[in-house]
Amino acid sequence: MRNARSVMRKPGNPFIITGYHSPAYFCDRQEELSWLVEQFDNERNMVLFAWRRLGKTALVHHFFYHLEKHHKADTVFVDLLGTANLSDAHKRIVNAILNKFGDLQKGIGAAFKKLLSSLNATIGFDPLTGAPQLTVGHASSQMVAASFDTLGAFLSERKQPVIICIDEFQQIVEYPEHGVESMFRTWMQNFPMLRFVFSGSHRHMMVSMFSDKSRPFYRSAQILPIDALDQVEYSKFIRAHFKKSGKIIDEAIIEFIFSWTKMLTYYVQLVCNHLYARGDSINAKALSEVFETIIQQYSHQFQYYQQLFTSFQWKLLSALAKEEEVKNPLAKEFIFRYQLGAASSVNTALKALTKKEFVIHHDGIYSLQDPLFMRWLQKI
Repeated sequence: MRNARSVMRKPGNPFIITGYHSPAYFCDRQEELSWLVEQFDNERNMVLFAWRRLGKTALVHHFFYHLEKHHKADTVFVDLLGTANLSDAHKRIVNAILNKFGDLQKGIGAAFKKLLSSLNATIGFDPLTGAPQLTVGHASSQMVAASFDTLGAFLSERKQPVIICIDEFQQIVEYPEHGVESMFRTWMQNFPMLRFVFSGSHRHMMVSMFSDKSRPFYRSAQILPIDALDQVEYSKFIRAHFKKSGKIIDEAIIEFIFSWTKMLTYYVQLVCNHLYARGDSINAKALSEVFETIIQQYSHQFQYYQQLFTSFQWKLLSALAKEEEVKNPLAKEFIFRYQLGAASSVNTALKALTKKEFVIHHDGIYSLQDPLFMRWLQKI
């Protein structure tokens, strides 16, 4: 199958904010890439976790790009975000694998038809385009377990090694079915020649899944937390892409971007994407206008957030946003400054917000996980 990336056009704006293009538009992560390659070469399964929008998924695609380019492996990427149960997950996984290894446009043989049948999948036709498309039916827990065995056997027979990334893997903990973690662990155990990358954006949940002795995945994979990009390398990357188009961006502007976005990769890319599109005039005024534009674009989403919280939780979020970083939200000074009442009420609300990961506790500091939400709260 031909690699689609080999025929992709160059992006008009080098600051990619959706998906992955190629190494030319991906910044650094050399240490992380080397670690991933080492794990793969030595047949170890991997776990990646990071806060949302730090570039975890792009790193996986970068890793897969290198594996495919050097013909070291066939890669499969499955995103479980938004799945509500085991059947949803099964559909995503089956679709990803069959779309990777089956060429519906050229027709399929008897063996592939038999595989489809065993996976509760059928081939139909798009009513608008007439193109062939896969449909995966609802599957019970028993059917999913059997399907995993079928897929495992099919993938194990490939000439090249196969590596599967299951993104937002922590989602399986929320499924209503019993024993889902054990089912995925059994799949991994039964087919040791398949490699897996389990990645997720709920840091605490991912750590618990793979580090808690009482859970099926305990110490079954190598773990790598993903942190923010190195500022020096990211600054070089930004300046280089501006320079290629004859644009100049001052280091002070870049430092301001890093500070405003708290180094979350997606927001850095988004701000640079907007600045790059404005032409040659890149100054503090232009940057301020970009910040305002981006905040306005997300304002309706942030207004909706208020429905998710009690009035007190919302008040605490606003207080944390204004402070940006708080060592002790239960301190008298903080509580008095924002009229938050009893410390016990603050503690209860803080636990709820931390559990939902709207607030994070990292390196002894409490802050909002989403810096753009924080900037919006600072303005209202």
